[in-house]
Amino acid sequence: MMEEVKDKDKFSGWYLKILEDAGLIDSRYPVKGMVVYKGWGLFIIRQMQRHLEKLLEEAGHEPVLFPVLIPDDILGKETKHIAGFEEQVFWVTHAGANELERRLALRPTSETAIYETFRLWIRSHQDLPLKIHQSCAVYRYETKHTRPLIRGREFLWNEGHSAHIDDEDAMRNIEEIKEIYGKLIRDILCIPFIVSRRPEWDRFPGATDTFAFDTIMPNDKTLQIATIHNLGQNFSRAFEITYEDEKGEHKYVHQTSYGPSFGRLLAALVSIHGDEKGLVLPPEISPIQCIIVPLFFKGTDKERIQRYAEDVGKKLNEAGIRNHIDSRDERPGNKFYYWEMKGVPLRIEVGPRDMERNELTVVRRDTGKRSQLKFDRVSEIPKIFDEITENLRKTAQKRFDQRFFKIGSMEELSKNSGRGILSLGWCGNDECAEKIERYVDILSVNNDRGTCIVCGRDGKEVNAANTY
Repeated sequence: MMEEVKDKDKFSGWYLKILEDAGLIDSRYPVKGMVVYKGWGLFIIRQMQRHLEKLLEEAGHEPVLFPVLIPDDILGKETKHIAGFEEQVFWVTHAGANELERRLALRPTSETAIYETFRLWIRSHQDLPLKIHQSCAVYRYETKHTRPLIRGREFLWNEGHSAHIDDEDAMRNIEEIKEIYGKLIRDILCIPFIVSRRPEWDRFPGATDTFAFDTIMPNDKTLQIATIHNLGQNFSRAFEITYEDEKGEHKYVHQTSYGPSFGRLLAALVSIHGDEKGLVLPPEISPIQCIIVPLFFKGTDKERIQRYAEDVGKKLNEAGIRNHIDSRDERPGNKFYYWEMKGVPLRIEVGPRDMERNELTVVRRDTGKRSQLKFDRVSEIPKIFDEITENLRKTAQKRFDQRFFKIGSMEELSKNSGRGILSLGWCGNDECAEKIERYVDILSVNNDRGTCIVCGRDGKEVNAANTY
């Protein structure tokens, strides 16, 4: 991202403008915290969804879709869980003029709804492990300042749920999910991240452990883009989810749940790869991978150039490359600007000289590099896509790695809060944590030993940052 966009004071305005100008969303919907997903943005989200669902199903997850409404008594079965969400639940209390016998919640998350059904599906050890996933919308009455795609009251995600014979098998699933999310986030979206084991007070309500995927935005705040939760037996005991083992004994299952936010992934994608011109999209998820721009000059044969552009489009179709021909009656520069703002990975210009030489002029969005390509070598464009993807991944990772800092005192903390991810010592005392969290949020407690920057006692190193 260019320096003028990196500027923290300018980033917010740039971000909101690009969401609208690039046709990702419309935030003018008359319910605060809810947005309309437009074609360009929804295509990207669906590409994420397709890739993730394929990876999950290859790992043995069955696709499901549960109802959006959860009865009051079921939502409240796991007490820590409902306590963690009680201020955020949207309640349905009437159907027309009729008051319902029991309140129905719009799902804030689906653990309780799904585990009420797990109780019916699981009988024997032969039913385990049970792994399912669904892509859906969830609803939470967010009381903090809302921000499109980052913090809203309706958001799109994929949530996975599993049940296992023991904790060891549950942990195997957690490690597998870490790999799956890594393939989506790092390999396909080119977004760098760290996996943070959340401190006890920041765990998912009802979980024994929470692992979060955090990336760093251009304003140096961290954004949580996915989470994995070890639920232990907390929900299986609350919902009476048991299985009969090989000895005929009934035991409670061990459970995990996990999910990435498609909205937050899109926000990170926009922010981390974007520049002063607009979006920069990895080829795999771009709605259009190649934009073909015929160059019509005074005195040239427009029909011949248009046919040549169409031949290029057919060649790209044969190679399975998503493309579009922009034949609008606009100046070439206006077209270039428009498609650069939309983030299309590759622009192909075809003019009279290209046509005579049986060539294409190819321009990369990520670097701006121009090159010539013979018409009969169009099939080599996927190799260029691989180069673009690798460049985006390496560039983003380099910026990410430069935003980690070691902090040795409270004075340093006060001067450096908001600089990215800070490593500092904490003794484990709640009072010291409160003083640290006046400046930053503690993301994770690491295994490395450290000296508490508040009281000077021995402790452990923690990662901390300003968060969304």
